[in-house]
Amino acid sequence: MSLYLTDRMAEIIKILSSTDEFVTSNELATKLGVTSRTIRDDIKIINGKITNFKTEIISQRGKGYKISSMSKQQLKELQNAVETENFLFDTKSVTPDDRVRFIIKRLLYANESITLESLSDELYVSDSTIKNDLKKVKEVLNSYNIKVVKDNKGIRAKGNEINKRFCISDYFINSEEIENSIIIKLVNSFGYHFYDDDINKIKEIILHELNENDIEVTDDTLNKIAIHMIIAIGRIKSGLPISSISNMDYLKHESEYTIAENINKAIESLYNIKVPEQEIAYTTLHLVGNRLGQKGKIALPDLKLFLGEDIFKLSMDIVEQTRIGIKGLNIDEDEELIYSLGLHLKQLVTRLTFNMNIRNPMVDEIKIKYPLAFETGVIAAHCVEKVTGFKVNENEIGFLALHFGAAIERQRIKTISKKKVALVCASGMATSELLLTKLSHVLDNTYNLIGAYALHQLDELLKQNPDLVLTTVPIDGELDIPVVHVPSILDDKDVSRIQHSLEKTQSKQKIISQFFSRELFFPDLKTETKEETLAFLTRTMIQQGCIDSEIQNSIMERERISPTSIGDMVAIPHPLNMVSNQSFICTALLDKPLKWSSSEEVKLVMIIVLENRWQEKFQEIFESLYEIIQTSKNVESMCKKRTFNEFLEFIDSI
Repeated sequence: MSLYLTDRMAEIIKILSSTDEFVTSNELATKLGVTSRTIRDDIKIINGKITNFKTEIISQRGKGYKISSMSKQQLKELQNAVETENFLFDTKSVTPDDRVRFIIKRLLYANESITLESLSDELYVSDSTIKNDLKKVKEVLNSYNIKVVKDNKGIRAKGNEINKRFCISDYFINSEEIENSIIIKLVNSFGYHFYDDDINKIKEIILHELNENDIEVTDDTLNKIAIHMIIAIGRIKSGLPISSISNMDYLKHESEYTIAENINKAIESLYNIKVPEQEIAYTTLHLVGNRLGQKGKIALPDLKLFLGEDIFKLSMDIVEQTRIGIKGLNIDEDEELIYSLGLHLKQLVTRLTFNMNIRNPMVDEIKIKYPLAFETGVIAAHCVEKVTGFKVNENEIGFLALHFGAAIERQRIKTISKKKVALVCASGMATSELLLTKLSHVLDNTYNLIGAYALHQLDELLKQNPDLVLTTVPIDGELDIPVVHVPSILDDKDVSRIQHSLEKTQSKQKIISQFFSRELFFPDLKTETKEETLAFLTRTMIQQGCIDSEIQNSIMERERISPTSIGDMVAIPHPLNMVSNQSFICTALLDKPLKWSSSEEVKLVMIIVLENRWQEKFQEIFESLYEIIQTSKNVESMCKKRTFNEFLEFIDSI
């Protein structure tokens, strides 16, 4: 158990355990800057706290104090406990967050109710301070489905044992690269007594069994499973085993159950404990719910049998829905996607069923750098929610997006092609040939010069679907593609200017300008909530005939699944299925920042809606927006614009 010692008491134990000789009260008092009486009072309290270590501080008249323990092992465990508490909780500099973490630990470790008075004494604060801290404690524990309840003896944490363990691992220990020694200190802060090499011993047991069954595991996943195992061992030793687990039969029928049995047999032998079958099921839960991979690939025809019909059907439905929701992906026949997505869904559904939390440190980066992949992850999450009834959080959406991102990249590599460039020239054939030859040297290998056309052949030119038009003559009207004016005879200065123009044309901001509309620009919009903002903007878009109620509902549903805030006070809402008759961006500059998600406020809102022909360029369009809004300085400047012309001029100037 935890000791809850003052710094001075901890120092007394350190001094006495560092020597086999007696130390007088005067010596201790001098070292610690207190009176001998204070030392005597402290030692009485210490002896009441260290009895579980079969250790006490003995006194002998005329000699002083000496620490006495039943064994060196018991003394080592006491020293380890003191060191752990000192590492995690310095009573000289306790912050409100420190107190919250301390109280949560006490509640999760305790077998009985704890009084507010005891918490006050341990933390050296008033009862009113503890009551205030409990508000945050309740908020944290509630996120793990654990309630703080009060009875006539005090307060206690009410919730199932699995949720308590998830809280310990996720809230206190969560880290992909944490050192073993710190993991052990964190685990021991709950009153357990492990050593640094215990983590490695447990990892060796897990790896041995996984290798025996031809299962691969990442370092990160191995670390997570080992942490859950060491927490389980500590809880079992402390009389807090899992007494019941839902879907026990389901877990027993998983192939991983046998592996879990073998792991726990080795654990029983190593730690001299008895592991009940509920704990074996709990180990199975982590083996199934984490990212394990079979050595050697399962043949696609056998995948349905391996996954089960329900998971296989869900994976196929998701691929179909992404095809419908985002045109031009062309990933529905990607066998690698079907394979990896199916395996992931098997783990995901297990995590959702048992309310297992998983962190994704890459999720914000995925949202910004791979927006199209993230949108496919959102569609996948929507499908999972409809089938299972469980809400899929952003961490899980991010992991789903990785599979689609890989598929999109594979498709991109297959279909990569040079941008087509056409020349419009009103001069004779010789001039055109000279210009074409010169331009062929100007254009790098990302462009393919498809030929020269007269102005009257413009329709024929456009049938070739060029990505860029170079012209020596003015072209009446606006084209949907970039146009760059060039002289008929090029010199070095012209070549430099053309290269600069091409680079500028490639700039993504030039793509985005055409989507903004004066009628859908709302400076200094006064709303109080995200919901009110979206309701006003979508209602206005309906009134102007830009969208219908179906697209409005799709925008709201997309926002429900995952907030569209992307940092720097910006949100980019859009429909879940991007199907529209028009393409536009509805822009709102809010008069004050509004809470958009649990951790982000927003002042600039850009609702993006695309018609079919633009959906293939969603990634490029989103990146265009991101290039504009990626700095808080740009966002701040945009939010100050009060006319549409000023706003658009600023975007074009970036």
